[in-house]
Amino acid sequence: MYNVTYHPLQGDNLKNILDNASEKEREMIMQQVNAATEGKVRKYRITIVPPDARGRGGTWYDVDNGVVIGSCREE
Repeated sequence: MYNVTYHPLQGDNLKNILDNASEKEREMIMQQVNAATEGKVRKYRITIVPPDARGRGGTWYDVDNGVVIGSCREE
């Protein structure tokens, strides 16, 4: 059954992302999370470093209704 309740990215899910980020990355993350929360966007990608032209690498997190469902953190 589909749950119509909107859940923003917060709590431990958000803390886990922020714990691994630099200060500059934290600002980028919070800007994107706040914009998604204001718009009540359920599915979005937090992009820190975009993937290359082939869609490989980069640093990003896919979020679905407040839960991180995928990520890539290429150093």
